[in-house]
Amino acid sequence: MSNHDLTTGALALLLRHDLTGCIQAGHQAAGLLERLAETTALDRTTRELCQRMSDRLLDARGLEA
Repeated sequence: MSNHDLTTGALALLLRHDLTGCIQAGHQAAGLLERLAETTALDRTTRELCQRMSDRLLDARGLEA
């Protein structure tokens, strides 16, 4: 899966989670954001933002990665 696909998927899931409160969408978004945080293709600031958002999604719902 390309970084573009990961980013698009993460955004779609994040929006679904925010708009509907769907826990599954939040968990899936966190997983994709985690993958983006681990890629070297993105700049450090973007990777850090992806990691922070992933952590926030998981912490807010008491979920585990």
